[in-house]
This record gives sequence, structure tokens and C-alpha cells, in this order.
Amino acid sequence: MPNWSEVLKEIQESLQKHPKKNPFDTVRRSYLKKVSDLTNRNVIAYYSGWLQKPKAPDTAVNDKDKSGFIILTIHKMDKSKGLDLILHTSPEEI
Repeated sequence: MPNWSEVLKEIQESLQKHPKKNPFDTVRRSYLKKVSDLTNRNVIAYYSGWLQKPKAPDTAVNDKDKSGFIILTIHKMDKSKGLDLILHTSPEEI
């Protein structure tokens, strides 16, 4: 597993190789793929907005997120593989 400096270096390299693509998304997707390849399961990373706007309403993971998960991601996945869900939320949300 890389440390933060190594991830930042990957982001910079990605930006240089593919200047029209979002380097953060490119690197994030590469690591999600590695997790999926390792576990042979579907992988979703879900981020709440608490870091950018900690006092904003509806940044916590709640029942309102359920429809978004189903509509945008889960319904297209191979359900026989299962799911690994990576949550990035505030400590109060868990």
C-alpha cells in the first residue's frame, strides 16, 4: 500500500500523461480496481461532503442515499460477486 507522498506522485504523473482527464479520479479508480481484482468483488467508494462543508445539511450518510446507490451503481453490477463498500464519512456518521 502506498503512502500519501507516493499517491501524490501518481496523481502528478497521471496529470502529465493525461492532461484532459481528472488525475484524482484516474488514480482513485486504479486503486478501486486493484481492490476489486484482489477480492473478486464489486467495489464502491462513497464519500460524504462533510470535509468541504461540515455544517451543511445532508452531508451525513442517511436513508436519502439509498436510492442513489441503487439507481447509479448497484443495479448494473454482477450481484453474484457481492460488494465491498468503502465509506469515507465523519466519525459521527458511523
